[in-house]
Amino acid sequence: MGLLEKEWFIKAPWGKICIVAWGECSSPPVLLCHGAIDSAATFRPLLNLLPRDFYYIAVELPGNGKSDHYLPGMMVSVYDLVYVITVVVRHFRWEKFRFIGHSMGTAIGLFYQLSYPGMLTQLINLDPVSSRIATPADQFDRWCPGAAVITHDQAISKLMRYRGLSKETAAEILDRISETTDDGKIRYTFDQRMKLVTRPPISPENLKRICTGMKTPTLSIIAEDSVKNGRYSSTPFVFDESEYPAGNYRVRRVEGGHDVHLTNPERLAGYVAQFLLYGPEGLDSKSKL
Repeated sequence: MGLLEKEWFIKAPWGKICIVAWGECSSPPVLLCHGAIDSAATFRPLLNLLPRDFYYIAVELPGNGKSDHYLPGMMVSVYDLVYVITVVVRHFRWEKFRFIGHSMGTAIGLFYQLSYPGMLTQLINLDPVSSRIATPADQFDRWCPGAAVITHDQAISKLMRYRGLSKETAAEILDRISETTDDGKIRYTFDQRMKLVTRPPISPENLKRICTGMKTPTLSIIAEDSVKNGRYSSTPFVFDESEYPAGNYRVRRVEGGHDVHLTNPERLAGYVAQFLLYGPEGLDSKSKL
């Protein structure tokens, strides 16, 4: 039987943030943050395979899932999304917590850790955005300063095609990022600005210094299809645990695409569970769940 799911809203300066939680609120908290144009639904399959020892809370970023959009005319930066995490943390009055991010959510976790060192006790990156954060110096100048209405079947087909989802999983994801129009079609409800979240340019060399110098125990799970697609071409250090002087970094590679946590959660659930329960050492032993 899966974990009981609860959903509610908390207040933010621009509107409401949707929170989806699983487990007992008295257990140690684990905050989950999805990627661009997604929702808390992306974590459901994985959470059903993780230990019941924790209180899992997924935040739906502004303009995603059931959360309110940012104010019109505002450009959205990664720091605005880091602030979303601070709103959630202050609401729950956490002193420390674990963080699991997917895709852009891993960048938010990275910048949060840099802004609030010591708050995270563990950081788990599900197919991080590594090379998309790293910006070669000759591309720094790139960073200077209504959603379509389609049929339900078309929307499902797009999700299946671009994210490699089954029809059932695509329908579950679509449910939280769309609404039905009067003529029976669907309109996406996610904020289109989430396609163009701005961030500061960081050279591959500086990104390496930042990541390898972090003291937070970190696990990165890399999807093999992302490796083949060149996602980590400028950040090879993510594959080498010896690059991290503190010895607190572990990396595991799994077969599948960028959304493998959603399509095949069983391929990474054991790694995530062992890390949550025992930290980096949990992945060094031969014990299995």
